[in-house]
Amino acid sequence: MKPPRYQDVRAFCRIDGWTRAADQPGRRVSKHETWTRPMPGGPPLRTAISKGRGQYGPQMFARMLKHQLRVTEEQFWQAVRSGVPPERPPVKPARPTGHPLPLALAQQLLARGYTEAQLRGLTAKEARLLPNVPPAAQRATQ
Repeated sequence: MKPPRYQDVRAFCRIDGWTRAADQPGRRVSKHETWTRPMPGGPPLRTAISKGRGQYGPQMFARMLKHQLRVTEEQFWQAVRSGVPPERPPVKPARPTGHPLPLALAQQLLARGYTEAQLRGLTAKEARLLPNVPPAAQRATQ
């Protein structure tokens, strides 16, 4: 493929829902534009685009795709040509949602035979109401 020009990366960012971040107050940045894109369930993406009219080298572009834009080269060019943003797989949340169980309670329930999967997502109140023996273990003893 042809090497991307700065304006190609700028066009991709516009198509993919990126917004140009304002320069920091008191600091003037004359060589680059900073663009950001919020990501559901994860930290926002961020990239810097040169303000000139040049093009990126192959290695710089490869790093930019992988670490900043987080798309493949094929997805990048498809978006630039078609004007349709690339599909991205959903990002898993970095941390579990809700409040974790107190450690002592979780250890007691694990010792009784409950699995981590059975405890995941429970509140402390719900966990305290669980029977002494997990349902699967009850069936096995009957």
